[in-house]
Amino acid sequence: MTQYSNKSILKALFLAPSLSLILLVAFFLFMNHQYDIQSLLTIFGISLIVYLIYCVIVIPVAYVISLWLAHQYWLNFFSIFVGSLLMWLIVNIIGYLVFTGSLPTPLWKLLSDWFFYAISVFAGCCYWGLLKVFSRPSFTTHDNVDRTDY
Repeated sequence: MTQYSNKSILKALFLAPSLSLILLVAFFLFMNHQYDIQSLLTIFGISLIVYLIYCVIVIPVAYVISLWLAHQYWLNFFSIFVGSLLMWLIVNIIGYLVFTGSLPTPLWKLLSDWFFYAISVFAGCCYWGLLKVFSRPSFTTHDNVDRTDY
């Protein structure tokens, strides 16, 4: 028996970046004071592209790793925290290679953006919280036992 079900892991992975994307969209709209339809469509289009990139790059790798960790009973807050930082590093390297064609000349500049650390840790915390919510046992049972202990 695994620690978390495959369904709860997959649901939590798909919904983990949603809160951070919503907060970033709201912050961007609030700070730029652009509320016309073209700005809204542009911001939502870019957010959709970021979410689709997350779905293509991060979810398959994170799903396989999460299944293995859940099977070993090692899927906890610390492993999700470290995993989110490692996934940020992978996405950051791929982003540098795709958009600039090479890695930055001093390699430490790759790790100097504190904002991306904060977003990856926040998404990891959301993943852990959603995993806890989706893995809760339901109050309806399939056997005919009267539950009075809740």
